[in-house]
Parts: sequence; C-alpha cells; structure tokens
Amino acid sequence: MKLFVYEHITSGALADQNLTVSLANEGNKMLLSALQDCHETERCTLTTIRDDRLSPLDLFEQNPQYHHHQVTTLTDYHHAWIQCLAECEAILIIAPETDNILATLQQSALDAGKILFGSHPSAIWPTTNKLECYQHLLESNISTIPTYLASEWLKEEHYNQSGYILKPIDGAGCIETYLFKTAAELKVHLATRDSSELNRQVIQPFYQGTDLSFCLLASHNAIEILSINLQHITQKYGQFNLSACTVNINNKALPTLSQADQIAQQIKTAFPGLFGFIGLDLIHNDNDLYIVDINPRLTTSYIGLKAALNLNPMARLFDIIEHKKMPLSPITYRKTIEVML
Repeated sequence: MKLFVYEHITSGALADQNLTVSLANEGNKMLLSALQDCHETERCTLTTIRDDRLSPLDLFEQNPQYHHHQVTTLTDYHHAWIQCLAECEAILIIAPETDNILATLQQSALDAGKILFGSHPSAIWPTTNKLECYQHLLESNISTIPTYLASEWLKEEHYNQSGYILKPIDGAGCIETYLFKTAAELKVHLATRDSSELNRQVIQPFYQGTDLSFCLLASHNAIEILSINLQHITQKYGQFNLSACTVNINNKALPTLSQADQIAQQIKTAFPGLFGFIGLDLIHNDNDLYIVDINPRLTTSYIGLKAALNLNPMARLFDIIEHKKMPLSPITYRKTIEVML
C-alpha cells in the first residue's frame, strides 16, 4: 500500500509565513512518530511533503523506496499535495481543525477515492465547531462544559468564581485560548472586538481540575481506549500552553480505564464517523469528568504511545483497515512515558 502521511504545520502549507517554533516542533514530533511506526509495520511505502526550512527526514534518506517532496513556496506545496494525493492509495492526515483545515483535506482525499486513515468529514465538521459540539454532547447526555457564542454571552449576566475561557470557535489545542479572571475583565476585552469576531469566539466557565486527555482508536463500529494522559498546561499572560504530556498516567485518584472506556463508547455513539486515532480533552474534578474538546485526529500523546504500550499503535490501525474490525489482541503492557514539547 502506498501511504501518504501528511502533517500540516511541517508540510509547507505555511511556506508564506514564519513557522511558530513550538507548533513546528510538536507537529514534527507527531510526524516522525507516525512515519516510523508506519515504516515498522512493513505494510506500506511512504510519501510525504516537507517544508524546506525543516531538517531532512532521516527515515526517507535511509529508505530510497520512500519519497518526500521538498516545499519552498506555496506553489510547490499545492503541486506536491496534488501529486501525492493522486499517487497514493491511502492517506493519514494530521492537521488542525482551525478554519476547517482538517475537514477540507479529509474531504479532498475522500473525493479522490483514497482510503482514509482517519475520521470521516461527517464527524469532523460537528467536532470542529465548539458550539455545535457542545450542543451535540448535551443532547447525547455526555457531561461537558457550558459553551456560549461570545456575542450571546454578552447579553446575560454571568458569575463564575474561577473565571472564564475565551477561545476560537474552531480552535485547535491551546491556540489563542485565554483565561480571564472575572466577567468584567472579559467584557472589557470583548468591547474592543467587532461583531464578526464575537461570532467567531466562544466562552466557557473555567473549571478547576486535572487536565486529562484520552487517546482512542476507532473502527467503523467500535472504539478502544489506548491511554489516559495527564496534560501539563501552563499559563503566561493569561494564555494557555501545553508544555508536556504524561502518557498512560497511573493514578488511583484519576479515572480508571473502565471509566474511560465508557466515555469512549458514548463518544463513538454520538459521533459514529470517528475513525482511527482520536483525542479527547477532559477536566477531572470532584470525581466528575467533563469533555472539553474532541480532536478527530492523531494528537500529541501519540508521540509516547508505542513506548507506553510496548506495541506499535499504527499496526493496530492497519489491522482495522485490512480486517474491517478492531484488533483482537488485548493491550497487556502499560508504562508511563513523559513527552516534553
């Protein structure tokens, strides 16, 4: 199988912009982990596209049967995307949901008749929009954090002693996510924004608790929990930043794998088009779990997954695609791994 592995930040899609070091570093680590794991399955030949400002891919230099396109300009990028998509049989896309990037790329691959190593666009669209996702989770009786369009939030009085979170309606990770200590402070900030911006931002009450993520793997009709992860999120000038991730955390005060599996089953039922690697961001407090975000793609925790489970997670995805069902082999080994970003 010829597999096109695509990571958006490192692909050259931003050739006309300065690369943010932290985002490029995170994207590069995810890409390298995915490529190495695909290589070790011995079930595919690999192709990718690479921003020329980044270091060469050693794996591709050591394996001449693999091919990567070096991208210097946006024109290079578009030509490389079209060529790689045309030549591949299957595609694994790692991209942010922001501006519908992930959904649009997945739809392009689907329209080209390619095998998707990821979620169907029908599941990506409703998880991308944080307001729609909140409403869908609410309708599905899944615990989540109240979410308001900024323009609507301003019409009512609010009080939450821990403050409020402001984020883009289609944001990914901690990008442009800010904490305001009071409603008054947030209102002062929003007063500087025009109506179009207010309709592209959402507000959530800030819930104190432990920042967790679940790494999930889904087939068309089933889902499994791969790991429970502790997210190390810092704040600077009110902005959040993910600095590290403890993959496969083992702590009796946190949810069990059985509890995590119950939530995974609920999410799969609510969003049946989810497929492949999925990330859930959650807050755990007072024995309650609240869904913060659903990431319909491979996420940062993947970087430490192989070492944490002593197995190749990509091989499990290949099994699903080739056999049309979840792998039968249980996960029997678990180790805690620290991933620094």
